[in-house]
Amino acid sequence: MKIDIHCHQIEEFFHDALRSLPGVTVRVNPDRFSYLLKNGKTWLPFRPEMFHPDHLIREMDRKGIDMSIISMNTPSVYIFEKARRVELARQLNDSIIARAGRNPDRVRGFASLPLPDVKASLRELERIADAPGVVGIGIGSNLDGVALDDRSFDPLWAQLSERDLPLFEHPMLPAFAEHLPGYALPIRVGFPFDTSLCVTRMIYGGVFERHPGLRFIVAHTGSAFLGLLERLDHGFRLFHECSEHITQPPSVFARKNLYYDTCVFSKAFIEMAVGEIGEDHFLFGTDYPFIISDSSYIEALGLPDGQKQKILSGNATRLFAKRLRLPKI
Repeated sequence: MKIDIHCHQIEEFFHDALRSLPGVTVRVNPDRFSYLLKNGKTWLPFRPEMFHPDHLIREMDRKGIDMSIISMNTPSVYIFEKARRVELARQLNDSIIARAGRNPDRVRGFASLPLPDVKASLRELERIADAPGVVGIGIGSNLDGVALDDRSFDPLWAQLSERDLPLFEHPMLPAFAEHLPGYALPIRVGFPFDTSLCVTRMIYGGVFERHPGLRFIVAHTGSAFLGLLERLDHGFRLFHECSEHITQPPSVFARKNLYYDTCVFSKAFIEMAVGEIGEDHFLFGTDYPFIISDSSYIEALGLPDGQKQKILSGNATRLFAKRLRLPKI
């Protein structure tokens, strides 16, 4: 079995909402990518396949993928004003539930929350936590500039831990994006480094120390985070501010609370990461429709077949447990 946990689908109404923001225009390229431009600068990419669930199912059939867990991509709802965030999150979650209902054997989803408004997010969580099709919560690497180690989020982390709902992180444009002109650097470089900053701040800030049951899936195989892990452990031993909120080095949390998709797509990197963390914490992903990938890059790994099967579906089955509601074969 193959379960894709990194798969983007959105609704036309959300694309229209983004286009309605001040200073936003659209450019369509010959490669069928459409780009939202903000104040004339490349902001966000989209592909038409993201809006068509039937195309997703056809691609899954072609690639031999049994189930996809769909989620939002950047920028989610965080950039909208408060009331609009709440409205859009509710609509997006209803669309995920409906898509899963139409394809009960093939589609599940990560719900969106109207963060950084914690009270509104807790209300939406109460509404959708046990809805059929919802297996976890999607969250950005920053919430319109608010970092995830902010203590105001503790009530949400506590609820997610209690409900055993994993988080799936996706990078957002970093606060320093304006210092990355040209070459699509905010996406190509800014995204992975914002992911790395996100999980580093959460660990050093004590989020996982205070909420040991919180499970957090890091996009793009942790980006630069795993390459920095030994350096972060040194920080814990050397600097007071790196150990003020935690009693164990970052590598402990990296192996206990964090999970990683495989969307770095590098055979050498994934093998290094599995060797560093252990195969039980890796989940197959394609980054559909932005990267043209299937499971062949997992099957080519120099790992035992049993470990590959854990990555392709076994770990997801265990992580999402009963919420996955796998079809009976």
